[in-house]
Amino acid sequence: MTSTSRLTTEAEVDELARELSNWGRWGDEDERGTLNLITERNRLAAAGCIRTGSVHSLALELRGDLPQPAGSGRLNAQHVMTATGAGTGTDVDDRAIGYADDTLTIAVHGATHWDALAHVFHRGWMYNARPSAAVTAAGAAANDIVPVARTMVTRGVLVDVARHRGVPALEPDAEVTVSDLEATLDAQRVSVSEGDALLIRTGHLGRIRAAGDWASFTEVDEVPPREPGIGAAALGWLHEHGISAIACDNWAVEWLTGPDVVRMPVHEVGIVHMGLLLGEMFELDELARACTADGCFDFLLAAGPLPIRGGVGGPVNPLAIR
Repeated sequence: MTSTSRLTTEAEVDELARELSNWGRWGDEDERGTLNLITERNRLAAAGCIRTGSVHSLALELRGDLPQPAGSGRLNAQHVMTATGAGTGTDVDDRAIGYADDTLTIAVHGATHWDALAHVFHRGWMYNARPSAAVTAAGAAANDIVPVARTMVTRGVLVDVARHRGVPALEPDAEVTVSDLEATLDAQRVSVSEGDALLIRTGHLGRIRAAGDWASFTEVDEVPPREPGIGAAALGWLHEHGISAIACDNWAVEWLTGPDVVRMPVHEVGIVHMGLLLGEMFELDELARACTADGCFDFLLAAGPLPIRGGVGGPVNPLAIR
């Protein structure tokens, strides 16, 4: 494997893909990928992480103006009322029975979500040797988001890299390395087990919100942003430890350096070859404050997305139950 995390050539990506491939590991028909590592025993252990009964939502609010800025190519949630309370109150007719109704239109990948295993292709293939042509205008005929909706409950572990480095947020384009993951987990006195989901806090989303600089958060006019995140070198560590999913408080999970980005190896290798579930735009600051206050960084994570038939991703309201 190349010594740098910034993989830029097909040969480098191919080499890492061969090393970490899970194709066929759970059978030729598998569409769950690393979620196969979550067992009933994992969920029972996760239930033991509930100590206070507190619940923390890790989702961005669905609203029409954020987080996607102009030029991102993805639609923020458009919420339209199709029936309202106007004209049905007691001031008009105390016998009237009224109701309200509404419609929501949203880009699936426009807010807090999981990427399905049909979201990314490499050399014309997606996870477990499914052809990319299986994703058509009708949706994904394989590797859609539905298995995630039915499976994604496990032990979650917050890896607060920003706090460990002693900063509110990592610098834009800072790489989160294996050393960062191990040092942070050690400082937090928490270990990881097969089937766990890791939530990696960089502080990036909080910084963007505080500055109101949403144009720097997402891809704009097809130019990737600069963001801290995990580098490709961390994929081997995730594979070795049997991590079922990772999510981050940034746009794309992985380390990006702006206009010079030519590949996204965490997506190419992680999703396509490992079958690794990636979660994007997770709100982690409130959870981090709670974990820091009592020194407990693991919890039950209930994070099933909407079960969209054929969906290549799924909006989610992840709940960390502590």
